[in-house]
Amino acid sequence: MNILKKQGVAWGIAFAMILAAIGIGLAKAPTSNAPLTPDSGVSQPGAAEEQFYVYDDANVLSGSEERSLSRLNEDLYSSMGVVVACVTTNYGRDDLYSFALDYAERIRLDQYDFIVVLDISGDNYWLVQGAGLVDLFTDDDCSDYAWEYLEDDFARGDYGDALLSLVKGLSQWYEAHYTG
Repeated sequence: MNILKKQGVAWGIAFAMILAAIGIGLAKAPTSNAPLTPDSGVSQPGAAEEQFYVYDDANVLSGSEERSLSRLNEDLYSSMGVVVACVTTNYGRDDLYSFALDYAERIRLDQYDFIVVLDISGDNYWLVQGAGLVDLFTDDDCSDYAWEYLEDDFARGDYGDALLSLVKGLSQWYEAHYTG
């Protein structure tokens, strides 16, 4: 058949293939950076009650600390479309960075978000920036911020204060870099 050798037919097939690829891509794209809810089809790791990107899997935060962190994230999200996911865990292994990346993917963090993981039983913490921030906020910046805002409170076992301090510090960083 010579019909496939005609330029108009070839263009039509190419156009149909492009539309099909776009449709498939849109169908598989993540929904949004909105908070996950129990009926969104994705389970929140360890969430006993719904908080806005606060996951106290180690059960070391008070209700008021969780609400305060949640409010800070809600404010960040409404003003800048970003969040700082706060996770406490009893992971206890050496690969906390990988754990943080996996957790961030599982809760669908965006490229301009942060995740901070406090490993209570492993006596460790990790702050990871989204892929869209690595040029502005380097791995060294993550280490510096974690040390400055987390270390003292974390060492004393004041995990809620540590997280609140870090989220406030990152909120100030966002404001300085994105509203100035």
